[in-house]
Amino acid sequence: MELTYQKLIELKKDFQSSPVNKLAMNAATRVEIQELAMNREVAESINFCFSHEIETAPEATAQKKVGICWMYAGFNWCREAAQKKLNVESMEFAGPYLVFWDKLEKTNYFLQKMVEFIEQPTDERIMWMFLKNPPGDEGCWHVFTNLVKKYGLLPKSAMPDTKYTEESTRINTLFSYKLRQYADELRRLYRAGRTREELEHKCAEYLTEMYRFLAITLGVPPQRFDWSYRDKNKNFHRLANITPQEFYEQVVGVNVDETYALWHLPMADMPYYQPYTVIHTPTMIGVKPVVSVNLPMAELKKYALQMLQNGEVCLFSCDVGQESQRKEGVLYKGLYDYGLIFQSRFDAMDKGTRLEYGEGKVSHSMVLTGVDLVENKPLKWKVENSWGAEVGKKGYFIMSDEWFEEYGYEVIIPGKYLEPSLLEIFRQKPVVLPYWHPMA
Repeated sequence: MELTYQKLIELKKDFQSSPVNKLAMNAATRVEIQELAMNREVAESINFCFSHEIETAPEATAQKKVGICWMYAGFNWCREAAQKKLNVESMEFAGPYLVFWDKLEKTNYFLQKMVEFIEQPTDERIMWMFLKNPPGDEGCWHVFTNLVKKYGLLPKSAMPDTKYTEESTRINTLFSYKLRQYADELRRLYRAGRTREELEHKCAEYLTEMYRFLAITLGVPPQRFDWSYRDKNKNFHRLANITPQEFYEQVVGVNVDETYALWHLPMADMPYYQPYTVIHTPTMIGVKPVVSVNLPMAELKKYALQMLQNGEVCLFSCDVGQESQRKEGVLYKGLYDYGLIFQSRFDAMDKGTRLEYGEGKVSHSMVLTGVDLVENKPLKWKVENSWGAEVGKKGYFIMSDEWFEEYGYEVIIPGKYLEPSLLEIFRQKPVVLPYWHPMA
């Protein structure tokens, strides 16, 4: 249908015929749309109190303006173990240290893929995906575990934040430029007759350049360091001349290999109780493919609840942009009634449909630290975020069980909680999903 002048007149007349439309326009042009759409009944029902809470740090950490929530969720998962082991109220790990190695590993992985795809046209879908979105801040639990196993962790004081780990947009832009430049140069060399072996040597030169790039913006990661602290009983402790790997073993000491990713993706082509892996997503050379099992949401919540009742926090991933209120730290289904303002439905797509059409996505990782049970069923959950202490209750959020059901996609569970039959599924050959899958 062509938008003729007459049709435009009709559209305007139809809009102006309703006083409700005019009232909504007057309000929406003056008030932030989320505030206007806030469902008062839901907001008034929120009570930040839980029947089961784990004693955690008094304030949440802050990833600042860097898209490494997955890393901070991993830090928060590890620091709960560390705080208990060290008998301290709170501690934090160094973001720049793991960001440095993450970026270098991603550069190496990207370069290897560019050599692997050297004969693919740049408009081939897989090449287009790599070049459109060169590896940046994004990651997941398994990226975190692979980094920790190889490089260990540092306390925050051993490698403090830099400007880059406070706001990464500009540096990521330069980082993406260099990766695309490298991809172009490799292709030019290949067309000029260079062998793949010669391209590999060129990639080594690029890694030297990227190390310099990262050291300038993040600092040089220490190989050994000293760290001291006082515990809750005011006793002084010192760890001297240790490596980051030794620090992880002594302070955290959790075997991350014994953790498993459980998905809830209610999509027609993804049956439950099947293992899946997404191709080209390890971001590190020489590591095992990431395998996850798709399960009904009730199963994910069951395992998360078991962890909390056993005094362990649970890492999960979700679509945090849906029905969330950042300032107050609220994640509640029905929190906003946009339909009332626009007189149109905003609940027509179910969870699987949203994933299929790009409306649903995994956008954030956080940690469950509490739950409110009514007759042994979860009513709401306490969430440790990584957006600093200025939002929520000193950085902690409240999440309704309905919100978790609708917008939660993944939980990370230690193997000791999983039945042998489920562990056996993880050992089966996984279904390989494409690089552009919603869980990539």
